[in-house]
Amino acid sequence: MKKLLCLLLLCCTACSSTPPARQDFLLQASRTGSAQSVRFGALQVQELRAAPPFRDSALVYRETAQRFVADPYHGFLAPPPVQLSQNLRQWLRSSGLFAQVLPSAGSAASSWLLEGELLALYIDVSDPAQPAAVLELQLQLHRGTQSFSYPLAIREALGSAEPEAAAAGLQRALSRALTQLEQQLTSSKAD
Repeated sequence: MKKLLCLLLLCCTACSSTPPARQDFLLQASRTGSAQSVRFGALQVQELRAAPPFRDSALVYRETAQRFVADPYHGFLAPPPVQLSQNLRQWLRSSGLFAQVLPSAGSAASSWLLEGELLALYIDVSDPAQPAAVLELQLQLHRGTQSFSYPLAIREALGSAEPEAAAAGLQRALSRALTQLEQQLTSSKAD
């Protein structure tokens, strides 16, 4: 009888507990500094592609080389590829490198096309003493038959793997990746 009572109490406690409230984050990167001189014509930026789980809204944690876990209670307000595409457009618009930066459905003709893929966006906790935010992008800039590749791989150290710190780390990683892209475009022979 005692065991049955304990089991019943345990079931009631488990059923009545409420899950934690979901927290969602935005990925935002703001470019600072003055705009550069225009080097390129109009640019059309396609929406980035991404494979699951990186196109889904949950924060992803890498626990081992093979095990990744999606956090059901912490994630992004919009799918990461959508947010990254918007940040990419805004950053390049602010950089001044292109005469115009258009969305993928832009009606104006553009001489340049930027497309790419989100390869990784996760919090690496495989070494709990050194958590890190990881962002990897593969971007391609096209003009006619010419194509230029821009691989971007950022690993940003975190003080903590808690969701708030992790989201801030992913945001810093995004800023570093876009800074790196701008530097590569500035030194590029693509124009």
